[in-house]
Parts: sequence; C-alpha cells; structure tokens
Amino acid sequence: MSDEEALITCVTCSNDFHEDNIIIAEGDETVCENCVVYCERCDSRHTSNEDMVLLDGGDTIWCQGCVEYYANYCDSCNEYCTDNTYYVQDRGESWCDGCLGWATFCDDCGEYYADGCDSCNDTRYIHDWSYKPDAIFHSTNNGERLFFGVELEMEAPSGATLSEASEYAFRLEKSDLAYLKNDGSLSQGMELVTHPMSYDFYSQYAEELWETIEHLRTAYRMRSGDTSTCGIHIHISRTGFSGGAHMHRFLNLVYSNEKLFSKLAGRHSDRWAKFNDVQRWDNNGNGYKTFKSKLEQGRNSDRYSAVNTQNQHTLEMRIFKGSMLKDTLMAHLGLAHASVEYTRSLSVRDIANGALNPDNFIAYLREHADMYQATIERLERRVPLSESV
Repeated sequence: MSDEEALITCVTCSNDFHEDNIIIAEGDETVCENCVVYCERCDSRHTSNEDMVLLDGGDTIWCQGCVEYYANYCDSCNEYCTDNTYYVQDRGESWCDGCLGWATFCDDCGEYYADGCDSCNDTRYIHDWSYKPDAIFHSTNNGERLFFGVELEMEAPSGATLSEASEYAFRLEKSDLAYLKNDGSLSQGMELVTHPMSYDFYSQYAEELWETIEHLRTAYRMRSGDTSTCGIHIHISRTGFSGGAHMHRFLNLVYSNEKLFSKLAGRHSDRWAKFNDVQRWDNNGNGYKTFKSKLEQGRNSDRYSAVNTQNQHTLEMRIFKGSMLKDTLMAHLGLAHASVEYTRSLSVRDIANGALNPDNFIAYLREHADMYQATIERLERRVPLSESV
C-alpha cells in the first residue's frame, strides 16, 4: 500500500483499513469486514455494536425493523421466533413451536391448553408432553437388563376423530403396557409410549400392544408412515450395555454405517436425526468422528441426532420413519437389539480388522436370522445383495 492511498476508519473497532476492506452499513457508516453484521432476513448490513436481535434460541439474527414487522414473540420462553406462535387458551399467551410441546391440543374445540381442556373430553386420555410415570418393566427373564421403550408418533387424518382413538388406546395404560402423550410437533395426533420391554417380550408376549396399534390403524384410520410429521424413537436402557466402552462401540457402529441404518430405518433426516453431530476437524482440516462429548457431556450434545445421549437412563435411536405395522416395528426393534449385542464383545483388534464394516454386521444379522426375522426380511427388501452399503 502506498503512502498516497487513503485509509478509512471502522466506526466499530476504530482500526484503519484500505477501502477494499470497508463495507458501507446502514446509515452510511463505514465498517470493516470483521465488524459487519448481516440481517438474515433482509440482508441489510449493520455494525456489530447495533441492537440486532437473536431469534429461535440464538440460531437466527435479524435487524430491529424485520423483528418489528415479521417476527413473533413467545410469552412462554420470552424470545422472538421466525415461525408462527399459537394462542394457549388457559394462559392467555402466545407460544412458539418449541414451548407448544408443553401444551395440549383439544380436538373438540380446536384450542391449545397448558393444563388440558376442562370443557371437552378428548384430552382425558392423552397426557401432557411432560408426563413421565414410573417405568413398569416387562421381561421374560428376571435378570434382564436390556430394555427398549418405543415412542410411536401418529396423526389422525381429516375426518378421523382423535378423541375416539385415544379413548380406545387407553386400554394399554390400564394394562400397564403403554400410555399416550401430546406432542407439539404433531398437528392432530398423539404419541404412544411403551413401558420398557425386553426384545423377547415384544416378540412373544406383547399381543395386546400389537392388536391395539393395528386396530388404531384400521378402525380409527390413525397414520404414521404416510405422514411428514411422524417418526419412531427407540430408547435403549443404559443398564443393558456392558459399560462406557460398549456404548462407544455401539455409537461407532451406527454412525459408521449411516447409509445402511438410514435405509433400514426408512428415512434420513438432517433435522430430526442427524448423523453429522459427531464430526470434528483437526488443525489440518481433516475430518474425524468422536463420541467423547456425546457420552461424557451428553446434555451438551444435539438432542436431534441419530442417537440422542441426553437422557439419563437411555440412549435414544431417533432414525426411524413412522409405521403402524407390527413387522416394521419389530424390524426396527431387531436392528436396535442386534446393534447392541453385536458390539457387546468386540475388541479393539476386531474393530481394526473391519468389524464395523456393514457387510460384517449384515453377516451377524443373517447368522441370527431366527432372532431377527423381521429385520432380515426388511434388509432383503431395502438392501438388495447387489447394492453396496
């Protein structure tokens, strides 16, 4: 730079820069590239010391003008959001999507309530999102430590009555097999949550559960697989693992075989069940996977990941597409069970020799076809022998 070239001072950091490194922000203020802030809605340029507004829990930044005209304010979390807010009748407040998970939607009057609707009957059988009863364990073995809990999201299509479906499904709560919860991500639906059961119990003794789900599908027209909102989450008891190293091997198997697990799960979602939450980069820009933060600092990891580790007592597989069919649900449970058992006794040498390769895991499934029949049948439909995984 020659002495004749003029320098321009950044109004924020007060450093001098060549004009090529200066940006003209709102109000004709001169600001350097490091001190400029862009509104993510209107793309206007501002200085970093201006009053910009963080929305959506800090994920989005807008200028004051866009917030005033286009944002919505949630009275529950006291934050602005870019999406719609919904009026909660018994609180007299507007809530965002995130907070709405704590409310209940009444199918009869079409309103949201924080504490349930007192005048209609459809919420008698569907508990609030925060409902968490004492777990009732079901097993064929008194010494069993590996249990699975299923969260099955389902929607009532247009013309179907959610209140009648929930009243029928309440039979599972009376049998101590499952219960119903409200889910804010569903527009007109409910979440069926099973009590913890062993894999054998699901296979041999859960007839009432399977009969109820099938009747909800056929008689009450509840839907899960053919919706854009529903999924299946499978919780795996931490006590069923041999320890932290076993959980590490389990996570490594799932995250090393994203293509295979996504095909068997029936969906791939970077929003609800992302696989990239374990990616890290070294100083040379090389990518690698690490599970340390997920296991040791699980509550700081991403809840919406392929395997959510934030729960104290379970690891939650969130990868599965919704379904009301027993064979599909058993295939998913079989995949979860096999993933735990396959990685139980793997050694460091086994892993170095390719034990986490998808072909080796598939070979394990085929060797135990009598136990994982539904999973094998789904594998043969979705992953032909000629297709590489």
